[in-house]
Amino acid sequence: MAIDDLPWVTFALTAGMVVVYLVSPAITPLSYTLLAPWMHAGFGHIWQNLLVFIVLGVWVERRVGRLTYLFFAVMIPYLALYLPVVFEYGGLSRGASGLTMALTGYIVPVLLADLAERIESFEFDTKEVAVGLGILLVLVYLSVDSWMTVQRFVGLEPRPVGVSVSSHMTGLVLGVLWFGWRVLRHGLVDA
Repeated sequence: MAIDDLPWVTFALTAGMVVVYLVSPAITPLSYTLLAPWMHAGFGHIWQNLLVFIVLGVWVERRVGRLTYLFFAVMIPYLALYLPVVFEYGGLSRGASGLTMALTGYIVPVLLADLAERIESFEFDTKEVAVGLGILLVLVYLSVDSWMTVQRFVGLEPRPVGVSVSSHMTGLVLGVLWFGWRVLRHGLVDA
């Protein structure tokens, strides 16, 4: 792998989140406004966000390109945290969960389209079956996670204490909208 092929945006944002976590700046109106998407409430919180962010982020960055991904990955977490406050359907929160859910909202329809294309041109070979099953497993996991977010948001499931369900839901919706926008611009296969 060439150095130009490395997912630099994902690495840089990951490093930024780790630095903000380790420095643990005092929460003031200014630091919160600027750093809320990159702040985390404990090791478990940052670990869960980084695990999902790195796996999904690397894949999306390679798919859409570095600059497009940079714009998305910086803009979305702020929107996911502040839209619920502005429109009064959620409160202040912190963390990159809105970003991870936006990545999920983008990836699920992309993988569904990819799986449908693979099924149409299916050839029974071990590698193709393994890839198809892998895509299916990822789809199931991400879909269940998304469905839990929707259930918590609409009140069908209890909202876990300390979890910003409104930011998760906002991120999920923004990710799906980003997919839709990319379909209009690039077509379904290249979204």
